[in-house]
Amino acid sequence: MDKWKLIAAASRFDIPEEELNRIAPVLEALEAAFRPLAKNIPVETEPAFIFHAGNGERQS
Repeated sequence: MDKWKLIAAASRFDIPEEELNRIAPVLEALEAAFRPLAKNIPVETEPAFIFHAGNGERQS
């Protein structure tokens, strides 16, 4: 958990400590889930430089 807290502090994000305590475990879980998947991406695959997340509305 401390790694994400240090990243937030170094980036000078003004995130309250209680919020950091709440979101850091979620970020750790996401990293743990995606790190093994990232190892399977071929070196020649280029990253997506543009990502459109949409408007946040769920579609059914």
